Amino acid sequence: MTKMYSWPSGFIFVVVLVAFTGPSWAQYCSRRITGCCPGRDDSCTAPIGDTACYCDDFCLRSKDAADCCPDFFNNCTALSPPNPIKTPDCFYVGSSFFAGDSFKVDCNICTCLPTAVGYAIQCDTNTCLIREAIITSVNSEPNGWQAGNYSFLWGMTLDEGEQRRLGTKKPAPTVSAMKEINIDEMDDLPDSFDSRQKWPGWIEGVSDQGNCGSSWAVSTTAVASDRMTIQSTGKMWLALSPQNLLSCNTRRQQGCDGGHLDRAWYFMRRYGVVTDVCYPYKSGMSDTAMMNKYPCMLPRDLTTPCPAHYVTSEKYKVTPPYRISEKEEDIKAEIFKNGPVQATFLVKEDFYMYTGGVYKYTLGPVSAATEPPRSAYHSVRILGWGVDRTDPNIQRPYWLCANSWGEQWGENGLFRIQRGSNECKIESYVLGVWGNIDMDM
Repeated sequence: MTKMYSWPSGFIFVVVLVAFTGPSWAQYCSRRITGCCPGRDDSCTAPIGDTACYCDDFCLRSKDAADCCPDFFNNCTALSPPNPIKTPDCFYVGSSFFAGDSFKVDCNICTCLPTAVGYAIQCDTNTCLIREAIITSVNSEPNGWQAGNYSFLWGMTLDEGEQRRLGTKKPAPTVSAMKEINIDEMDDLPDSFDSRQKWPGWIEGVSDQGNCGSSWAVSTTAVASDRMTIQSTGKMWLALSPQNLLSCNTRRQQGCDGGHLDRAWYFMRRYGVVTDVCYPYKSGMSDTAMMNKYPCMLPRDLTTPCPAHYVTSEKYKVTPPYRISEKEEDIKAEIFKNGPVQATFLVKEDFYMYTGGVYKYTLGPVSAATEPPRSAYHSVRILGWGVDRTDPNIQRPYWLCANSWGEQWGENGLFRIQRGSNECKIESYVLGVWGNIDMDM
């Protein structure tokens, strides 16, 4: 078909329109349905060799064109090579890691890092609170007690365990020199004794201090609660608030970072504390960053409404505490007559893994193989005593103690520790107290 056109100046030119079908690859374009290459708005592209060619939809010179042809002369670009499969840089216990990847092995962070010859897993060298070597060592010998793993302690370093799960400061020399009271000898003390059986319902249950070094406050208020209830023959059954003591006894005390028992008892004598219902325990129960973030809600010298209620609670006080001698019979007599006592002792690295039996530190060779033995002070209640005869050939006398790590630890929150040999200094600093109450009530 031929058409004639004229320019305004009078020139005439002829255009011949020829139906164009194009080579075979042009028909490919007409069948393409996957759309254009990224970055182009054309209706299609066609692969030619190792290139991706962009298409122009006017190639057929017809407004009704249904396909397009590759404009490969000007717009062809090399196809991008496929993404190569990346090879892992490090391997650890059957798992693979790339450079920079980190993961946790118990209490240590491990990272895939470059070395002089490639990449390698490099880990922190913290001493962990829970160690399989200790568990194996304890359970492989007839030590009289068993060790095991605890999920709530797993992943903590030994430093973190000492900071968050203990919290009682070593008694100062002047405090350790506190004069011992005279205890009347008793010849008829039983072979075993449990305060919970003599005073059923009057003895505080097992507490959980959480991730807060507050044993100084928890053990103090628990012993005071037990003694006041026994002293009042059950008329003043109450659980005193460790949070009140922890948050408000701040002079020369360090809250969740530890405290001194003598200063705790001074606060109890001078200012008193309210009940746990009035001022519930929160420290250590959530984020560790919040351990010391609970300010005192009850002024020392004022009686104000409870933090947990819109009522005012009485503050309960005690007399000055008194010290019982290290003699086994004196401690037994005091518990038998007056109730549980408070004891400070050294927690060594294997104690955290105690699950049952009569505890005795047994880890000397294992600890010496890695680092010097570690220990820190803790305070608990001694509820009674007994003799373990599980092994018919060995009798193991013990103190029955209430820890403050919850019932998920030890023997439902309790532990038994060797008696009569001052094991871990359990008999070195033992205190009793009287409640400052009206005896005629």
